[in-house]
Amino acid sequence: MANLFSYDFRYDDNEHETETSEAQKEVEDRIGRVYMRLVDPQTLPLGGEIDDTKHRLLRAKHEQLINDSIHGLSSVFTVLDSSQPWIPFWCLNSLDVMGSDIDDRLRRHTMDTLRRMHCPSGGFRSDPWQLPHLASSYAAVMALVVVGGEDAYSVVDRHAMYRWLMEMKQQDGSFAVHTGGEIDVRGIYCALVIASMLNIMTCELVSGCAEFIARCQTFEGGIGPYPGVEAHGGYTLCGLAALEILGITDVLDLGRLAKWMCVRQMPFEGGFNGRTNKLVDGCYSYWVGGAFPLLQKALRRTANDDYLYERPALQRYILACCQDTRLGGLRDKPGKHPDLYHTMYCLIGLSLSQHYVGVDPAQEIADKSSVFSVPARMMQWGAVPARAKIIGARINILRPVHPVYGISFGPLAQGIKYFYSLPPLAESFV
Repeated sequence: MANLFSYDFRYDDNEHETETSEAQKEVEDRIGRVYMRLVDPQTLPLGGEIDDTKHRLLRAKHEQLINDSIHGLSSVFTVLDSSQPWIPFWCLNSLDVMGSDIDDRLRRHTMDTLRRMHCPSGGFRSDPWQLPHLASSYAAVMALVVVGGEDAYSVVDRHAMYRWLMEMKQQDGSFAVHTGGEIDVRGIYCALVIASMLNIMTCELVSGCAEFIARCQTFEGGIGPYPGVEAHGGYTLCGLAALEILGITDVLDLGRLAKWMCVRQMPFEGGFNGRTNKLVDGCYSYWVGGAFPLLQKALRRTANDDYLYERPALQRYILACCQDTRLGGLRDKPGKHPDLYHTMYCLIGLSLSQHYVGVDPAQEIADKSSVFSVPARMMQWGAVPARAKIIGARINILRPVHPVYGISFGPLAQGIKYFYSLPPLAESFV
């Protein structure tokens, strides 16, 4: 597959240089040098065509970096000491999406680590000495789902988790991320992912969530962390995914949202930025790119319509610019170091750009807003093989990922099957 390459697509500051425009030009210079190495010289007089057949996902290098990280990080990574549940989630989810094995030793290590983070009163801590936190609880629950098996699922105390979530619940429909902590759309997303996964959704838990998210939509069209604050890619996915769990995405102005999301894709780089006038970043391959399947469903667009962004351009950015060819792992952009966070979010963003994942509008469940319809609605999502778009070698193909949960469909289906085979909580009938 050939693609036109031209410096005409670069940012135009209209001869008004700013610190922002200078930073943008520096990034474009770095990325331009990467892309020029992929251009057929004979096509340069016509603007240049990139040969996308050269792209390779460096699986072995990425797996090696992840496995080395799981079994011991250097002292440089002490800054992640308060993010302990995230490390197994980033690592295991990356391995699973690549189709790599998660052996018994790694399963036991993950479960032992997360048991130490579990709080008897509910939720998971960032480390054994901190308060339970919604983000840490989300990461822990999703890591255990990726690990799979009843022994992993049983690490979570569903009753304690529900009581703790209700303690975090605020009158305006939001959630505090910890006792006395901040409130934002991220908290709602984490709470609803946990509740929908563990079969602890209740009307009381979800009350006011959709209205709070709707108030966070800005004049630009994206969603901010709380009302009156600038729209951001991460909060936009969190808000849209939470509304998809609730089954009521129509509380948003979807036209304005679509316009804001579309202009997040950078015309020269091919990747996404997270806010207006910000730089491209590989992690937004999921935080923005992953929101497009959700937008597609909200707009009732079909697989024939495709997503509202250029999928091959995003794959090109991830494969050519975000992989560290020496160390392994993926990164923000050329010139940055790889890390586990960017590795996972680049990989699941890459998966969602390869596979068309959606729900046939003609097959949607009618009772969308009931908390009891959640498992069936979430499992209606699936990949449409005929609409896949994959650049480069076949080794680049990743497992399809559910856009709401950010994990592949296999472990997600097993987790939902297990937790929804359990009886509802007594609190559900209060």
